[in-house]
Amino acid sequence: MTAQPIAKQIAARLGSGRLDANGGSVFELVLSELHEVRPRAGWLRFALTLRDEDGQPARTPLITGLISGGGRGVMPWFEGRIYPWLELANGNRFDTREAGLEAELIKLIGSLVPAGGHLMLEYESPGQSATHRQLLLRVPPAATHLGALMFRGGFRGHFKDWYISEGGHEGPRKLQANKSPNPDAAREALQSNLEELREFLKRPLPKNPEDAALVARAHDRARELILEFGRNSRARKARTPAKKRG
Repeated sequence: MTAQPIAKQIAARLGSGRLDANGGSVFELVLSELHEVRPRAGWLRFALTLRDEDGQPARTPLITGLISGGGRGVMPWFEGRIYPWLELANGNRFDTREAGLEAELIKLIGSLVPAGGHLMLEYESPGQSATHRQLLLRVPPAATHLGALMFRGGFRGHFKDWYISEGGHEGPRKLQANKSPNPDAAREALQSNLEELREFLKRPLPKNPEDAALVARAHDRARELILEFGRNSRARKARTPAKKRG
């Protein structure tokens, strides 16, 4: 199957998805925009939003970005900008982050991207400044706000923080989280990420109070990830049979 049908299949699954909010509410997703990106083969530009309780799409998007079906050795991937709040059809403002939908959306995307694929999320826009500042403070990507969400969403390979050139113009900064291509690479990347988080916890907090608060929150995330995924990693090792010698 070529990249274009793969991208369309991914988009269809995304647009028919549902997100569980804190408190038990469930929101249906709807694609408010979807069109091909020329001359790129297998790229779709999309905008995704929520339906309210009356079934009406929100006026503003939850996420905008690109879906690629991959091809020529490249696995499917997403690039996007997530909006932590949106405007509903009735004009009310809805805090999607507080409702837990930002995290649920990334988990859904993680279920659609195969091993070897990746997710890039822009972090210079309003609402994502905490991730930007934490990266500037040398917080490991997995311990930043967006990085931790991607890590829990299944993107536990290596991270990359970079600028992407778009039509000759540099786009906003994006954090890329990868899915490892195979189990051996996944184990190596997980151990590398966990070791980076352990080393990060040894660093003292900055003297500036605002910076200290951001790094302290990142320390909390690092501890939670180490506790959760370090324990899972040890359990997998215990289940792996020892190799025979000779």
